[in-house]
Amino acid sequence: MEKLDKNLLDHAAKLTEGNGPQIVDVYQLQGLAEVHCYLKTAHQFDPAEVDALLQFADPLEAARYCWEMNEHEYSFPICDLLRETRAREIFELAKPEPPAKLSVREQLRAAMKEARQHPAPEERAKGGEAR
Repeated sequence: MEKLDKNLLDHAAKLTEGNGPQIVDVYQLQGLAEVHCYLKTAHQFDPAEVDALLQFADPLEAARYCWEMNEHEYSFPICDLLRETRAREIFELAKPEPPAKLSVREQLRAAMKEARQHPAPEERAKGGEAR
């Protein structure tokens, strides 16, 4: 949800760039705001829908496109709409986020935590084993 909030605010900030907004820009922002409001307040997301939207660099724009193409009167099946509209071919995909760089101390803590979770196998007794 934070990604959708940031997305909407980024679109609003773009309106102040250059010579200011045109009327069409304001209408487009209104459309994005309406979809944002629906998604934040009424839509019951399932994990697949969240993953599907987050694959886009601009998930709110992809959701708005699906909103416009939605012919379902009582539902908003995001995954189906993204597939049907071939949104992956239309919208830029998000770049994978690099893993957070861990400090040397954080790496040590992570290694120790993992070692505690996976104890070493017990050593077999040596010598005197019957064959």
